[in-house]
Amino acid sequence: ASSSTTASSSGLGGGGGGGSRGTLAGVRVVELATVVAAPTACAILADMGADVIKVESPNAPDMSRGWGGGDDPTKTASPSLHRALKERKGGGGSAYVQTNRGKRSLLVDFSKPEGIAVLKRLLSTADVFVTNVRPKGLQKAGLDYESLAAEFPRLIYAHFTAFGRSGPKVNDPGYDYGAWWAHTGIMDLARSSDEAPMPRFPAGIGDNSTAVQLAGYIGLALFHRERTGQGQLVDAALFRSGIAAMAHPLSQLAGGNLWARSQGNMHIRSSTEVGERKTQVTNAVFRCKDGTYVQLLGETLRSHVQKTVEALGTTQLALFGSAQPKFKEVDWRKATEVVDTIIASKTFDEWLPIFQKHDVWYVRVQRFEDMFDDEQAIATGLYAQVPGLRHPIIRSPVFLSADKAEPRTSAPDFGEHTTQVMEELGYSPEALERLRREGVVK
Repeated sequence: ASSSTTASSSGLGGGGGGGSRGTLAGVRVVELATVVAAPTACAILADMGADVIKVESPNAPDMSRGWGGGDDPTKTASPSLHRALKERKGGGGSAYVQTNRGKRSLLVDFSKPEGIAVLKRLLSTADVFVTNVRPKGLQKAGLDYESLAAEFPRLIYAHFTAFGRSGPKVNDPGYDYGAWWAHTGIMDLARSSDEAPMPRFPAGIGDNSTAVQLAGYIGLALFHRERTGQGQLVDAALFRSGIAAMAHPLSQLAGGNLWARSQGNMHIRSSTEVGERKTQVTNAVFRCKDGTYVQLLGETLRSHVQKTVEALGTTQLALFGSAQPKFKEVDWRKATEVVDTIIASKTFDEWLPIFQKHDVWYVRVQRFEDMFDDEQAIATGLYAQVPGLRHPIIRSPVFLSADKAEPRTSAPDFGEHTTQVMEELGYSPEALERLRREGVVK
């Protein structure tokens, strides 16, 4: 199916040359996007069988390609892409492969009128258009939603922005460390105390979580089109995603909850510094003798306190000053210091059978460097082995029983499929050669 006004109103897609199996087989996605979030959403769609065509300017490759410059040449996902990167011929490293797996690459200079014409011919065959270009740039090129919706009424137009499509920051740059992490209050609350410096930033958390949301809502828009024959705008923003991630504490703040208002014995801004922190002890994190941290999970204090103190080899009398303490009156700073000392007396491996014996709920605080070897992550099938790649790809975290959504191929080289896609669009060899000479395509 095409997105043009002459398209059939039944059936999903019909873009050629891409995935031939999977839930989204036959759906064509045109991606005019860079960096992490929007490309990751498109990678998820490719895992589901969509034919994703990544459009880049010949003079401005996706900046995520360049991040591979720091990869170890003996470990980077794709040796051929890494060599191309070093030779300044596009390419990319492991991060680029993760976010662009399973796609085809088309190079079009859309600053030229004929480049826009090529892109629109491609869009006439597409079901979904995904972009993270800021609104001002899209309007200048005539690629804004209003323009394309009039020309291609069946097209699903997915616009990914930092701060949304309205408001004073509509054309501001963002990235996830700005729009998702900093501007939403998450960065502020992640500090160990209000006097502490800002926390380390693990890049891409907001990008990847919002990418899953975007991919899901593109699926809903395709379902809506099946029922109505009409495309629509899918509007995703890092800023809104970050605020939604904070919905639990924000709703408590709105309701005047003491914890969220930073009042009372323990609250959202309580310090986590050793010696200063006050915790419920049954649901706090502690450092073991070997440096391993363990997170206790006894959220309901009265259900977990007795078995926790027994596992720790102490009593409620020793820990709280009473065998039947009134928990509102407990000195939680002192209790936390006592448990800190107890937990620090044994290694994690020594605590493990003790916690299991007493049914203390816990989880080990893992280092991110160890996650590819994590037994649970491997058992759930999160990692996919793709032919030709040195290390696994991380799948979408949401699974369907009817479609395993396998990443099928590596990421494309710079302009790897330009000829193939242009031929599918009906350009003759002579026309393609002319467009190459004129720098419209590459």
